[in-house]
Amino acid sequence: MVFDALPTTPASARWPALGRGYFGQGSPLCSRWGGKLPAFALLALLYLTSLVVAFLTENTYDGGDSIYHYLFAHFAFQHPENLLNAWAKPLFTLLASGPAQAGFLGMKLFQCTVVAASVWLAYLLARTLRLPWPALAIVFCYGAPDYFRIQFSGLTEPLFGLVLVGAVVLAAHNKYSWSALTVSWLPFVRSEGFVLLGLWGVYLLWQRQWKALPLLGLGYGVYSLVGGVFLGNFGWVFSSNPYLVNSQYGSGKWVHFLEHIPTLLGWIPTALVLLGGVVMASRMLRRSFWSHSLFRTELLLLYGNIAVFMLFHSAAWALGLFSSFGMTRVLTVLAPLFAVVSLAGLAGASQLIVPGPRAQASVAVVVVSALIVMLFRNDYTYTTPTGTAVGWHSTLHWHRDFLKLPDLQLADKGTRWLKQHDASWMWHPIAFEHTYYAIPLQLDLYNPVLRPPMRHEWTPHLEDLPVGTYVFWDGWFCPVDAHIPLTMLSRDTRFKALWCDSTLAFPGWQEGGYFKAVLFEKTN
Repeated sequence: MVFDALPTTPASARWPALGRGYFGQGSPLCSRWGGKLPAFALLALLYLTSLVVAFLTENTYDGGDSIYHYLFAHFAFQHPENLLNAWAKPLFTLLASGPAQAGFLGMKLFQCTVVAASVWLAYLLARTLRLPWPALAIVFCYGAPDYFRIQFSGLTEPLFGLVLVGAVVLAAHNKYSWSALTVSWLPFVRSEGFVLLGLWGVYLLWQRQWKALPLLGLGYGVYSLVGGVFLGNFGWVFSSNPYLVNSQYGSGKWVHFLEHIPTLLGWIPTALVLLGGVVMASRMLRRSFWSHSLFRTELLLLYGNIAVFMLFHSAAWALGLFSSFGMTRVLTVLAPLFAVVSLAGLAGASQLIVPGPRAQASVAVVVVSALIVMLFRNDYTYTTPTGTAVGWHSTLHWHRDFLKLPDLQLADKGTRWLKQHDASWMWHPIAFEHTYYAIPLQLDLYNPVLRPPMRHEWTPHLEDLPVGTYVFWDGWFCPVDAHIPLTMLSRDTRFKALWCDSTLAFPGWQEGGYFKAVLFEKTN
């Protein structure tokens, strides 16, 4: 098997004083944290916890893309064209289509399994790099608040993270061809994969792995061929690109994603990541490291992937490119890699604070204990001069993070009213932009007769809605994505308002605004 044994690494390429000090002298740390069995037991416990939460929570992380990706997968068997939709991401839709047949719960269980596999690979990477206490990488992954929350979504980020960390682990085990083959599928889970393919190309050239280079194009070649056969367009991967060069969502600050790392990881792992970066910088100053393959892998594929991914999204948001909306959830793809860097920072800090493996283990215990305590406390935030609340949602709270989102509750309320108001509602076309409405209505989102379009691309398209169509207007997707403000319908004599309600966007916080929903019927 690929991961059965750790690659042999020269002592000079290992972590200074860590490989021999922690794994070579029979320290209790080796048996307690270094063995696979305790690590697997820890993973199993946390995976089981995630599964229990999946059954209990009604939260979907967000009410937009999370639902939309799920629906693409759920209806893939009825609409096979969904499997080649560039926005939905073909590989994600393919792998999620089976679990999604069990409803959104099936999607959540799929995501929990994807995260568990990613976390195990992070642990294997920590072992490969000869870091002490590699099982703590599992704790850092599951202790990352936003990474834990995103397990219960229909989003593509967890699968992207799995493919990414899997390809890194394969490279760290000198399986260069398998690594290139694996990462070649990354763009078909999320489009940023094309950017990271470039980094892999540089890495393989540096490692002189010429034979592995062509395999970076395997995923593109396969999907181009499939698109040519079924869509009649061999260049569909790029010609169907849904992301505009100039973003319709505007732009933001260069430091936007950096400011949200505490939301992803929590404050303690964030500090450890900074320490891990300092330790890597100090190792880069020692020429003896550069000649070793594992160090180059760690530098380019662990730290390099984090840096390139962060820089790409920071530039896209700051410059208003590629339809970037500044959504910081994209950082969750890096959580398994960040966990390993956090462990490196903990190792470096413990060595500086106290001498000896046992004393250093005590430091690790204190740090991990503080992480767990802080995870369930109130958010620790500070506001920047530009108004950003750094550390917002950097903890876990049941009522905030795991109950159904207010806009989804409002949609449930509106669809219940419709069913009570008109016993023959299912014979009417129903139009909406908020894709969640398809779930309580049990409506095929991709049937244009049942759900006629309200827009064509970015232009409102109300003229061709059949008479008798029910229209659910919502306060976000209709005005932002479809450019249909409420006044466009309320002032149009062809549409009659039947029901209206609103709810706080953030329960208990009136300053956060309201979600509003209105049900119209097209009468003529």
